[in-house]
Amino acid sequence: PISEAADCVRLMDEENIESIWCSSHIDIFHVSENVNAATKKLVRDYPGRIKGYYVFNPNRKEQYLVDIGTVLEDDGFIGIKILPNYHNYSLDGPGYEEVLAFADEHCLPVLCHTWGDKPQNSVKEVANIMPRYKNLFFIMGHSAPGDLDGAIAAAKKHENLYLDICDIHRHSGIIAKMVNSVGSERIVFGTDLPWYDPNYAIGSVLCADIPDEAKRNIFRNNAVDLLSRSKK
Repeated sequence: PISEAADCVRLMDEENIESIWCSSHIDIFHVSENVNAATKKLVRDYPGRIKGYYVFNPNRKEQYLVDIGTVLEDDGFIGIKILPNYHNYSLDGPGYEEVLAFADEHCLPVLCHTWGDKPQNSVKEVANIMPRYKNLFFIMGHSAPGDLDGAIAAAKKHENLYLDICDIHRHSGIIAKMVNSVGSERIVFGTDLPWYDPNYAIGSVLCADIPDEAKRNIFRNNAVDLLSRSKK
């Protein structure tokens, strides 16, 4: 419904949203010499309100690895974002090894786009890499729609793997199923702003058949816990 950062922040004010963790669409889809420039500007312009995920494209990994220290040095960044299917590179391929090792060393959140029927970032690829990295916090963006049961099974097996409600929240009963399966402590809130108004996801959590404490965990507590456990 909106696209400009200022409009997103106004919407956050209206809906009592303290901060959002995101990456600019420009940084995800447009490769330039100044990688993650748009997200760097966002976190500077809106300190504390917008926290950045550093987009990593494995097809030009050397260019991104030179700048990866930004995640540790810039207070506005909190972790790494990867999109294997969008960048046409499998999650368990060698191009991701160094950035995942970096995240593992510093106990960083890694948000990865996942989808049940997309072989480069399906539950299978997630399961292939998780035994190698015990310290990073791996967030399955969207929780692999079409294979949520597989995502839940993986989360049960790996304590540092988190489910994410972004987009998948719109299916009736999904959030309660997640909570009843893996516990509310490993589910993080997501909205897909600006593609969805955050009220849509907020309502999905508020109306879910789960305890109030589980709702608080999903909305805020789990995110705070991730940052407190990071070595950034």
